[in-house]
Amino acid sequence: MKLLILLSLSLILFSGAKVKTSLTQEEQIQIVDAHNKWRTQVKVDDLQWSDELATEAQKWADYLAKKGCKMKHSSTENGENIYWSNYESTPSEVVDDWASEKKYYNGSKVKSSKILKYGHYTQLVWHNTKYVGCGRAKCKNGEEIWVCTYSPSGNYLGEKAY
Repeated sequence: MKLLILLSLSLILFSGAKVKTSLTQEEQIQIVDAHNKWRTQVKVDDLQWSDELATEAQKWADYLAKKGCKMKHSSTENGENIYWSNYESTPSEVVDDWASEKKYYNGSKVKSSKILKYGHYTQLVWHNTKYVGCGRAKCKNGEEIWVCTYSPSGNYLGEKAY
């Protein structure tokens, strides 16, 4: 009987903990699928959605939206990609924009002199990264900002993305 009560209490406590992200469940699936489409091309394991990372990403997206939608990285220890748009974007558009940097990355070791050219892409396909969580916020002028947070992080200088 005590076990049943504890189990019921646990379910109540955990079911009340809502993920703070503006992405719908369908958008969460779409953004993970979009990431994994690119990861499959370089033969690295698929990412999984993380509610914890999504909450972190949403908090940062909300902060950036309040600051005028200026793109600035947080001080997270996790990996992070940021996207800005002046229209409503789809999860695929966001991820594909980051992946468009693929043309600048040839599979070699990540260099500080080139990270600004391909850093979004290499984080997206980083071989050790297992989890992603994302958030989106609207700015006052109708623009939107997306943030995805990754764990473990990637883009280690002197290492290859895959």
